[in-house]
Amino acid sequence: MKILFLGDSITEAGRDRMNDSDLGSGFVHIFAGKLRLLYPDTEFAFFNRGVSGYTMHHVLQDVDKNLACKPDLVVLLAGVNDVICRFSEGIEISPEAFEESFRAIVQKVKESGAKLVVLQPFVLNVPDKARYRRFFDKFLERMQEVVEEEEVDFIPLDAYFNGLCVSISPYDYAADGIHPTHRASRLIADNLIKTIKKFI
Repeated sequence: MKILFLGDSITEAGRDRMNDSDLGSGFVHIFAGKLRLLYPDTEFAFFNRGVSGYTMHHVLQDVDKNLACKPDLVVLLAGVNDVICRFSEGIEISPEAFEESFRAIVQKVKESGAKLVVLQPFVLNVPDKARYRRFFDKFLERMQEVVEEEEVDFIPLDAYFNGLCVSISPYDYAADGIHPTHRASRLIADNLIKTIKKFI
């Protein structure tokens, strides 16, 4: 079973881009290790193609090339950079443009014959990220509409982590409100494993 991961720095997690088999040190690495233990009789191949700084449009630009490995399953986690770039580079991405790129990725993956699981991007409630929320929520609304229309498997990580943070410090899950700690990465991997069991 071939599993392809698309996304930004959260997916990339320090992987060596010169080594196609390197999975980085984040949720992809944890997920792969756990899945192999759970299904020792299944042959897996994992492809981490996350790139730090990628917006949804960047993922779309690379999707055809990345689908060339003919995956059985694609896992997508992207979207937070579509907000970050507004503040870091002055690049404003509209909800309409975000939706257009996201929908195109979903359709290309479906057309390839691969199954798709979308991981909702997330921003936790830390002081310097509060300004992101009003823009970020508009993107999340568009993403929700697309996954419902396209009937795509979806894991609502923003709601999940912010729910946990009602009683636990957000710094336990993302020191900067965006990049998951090892604890959070394990939770992402566990939720993903539960979701994809039906595909194995």
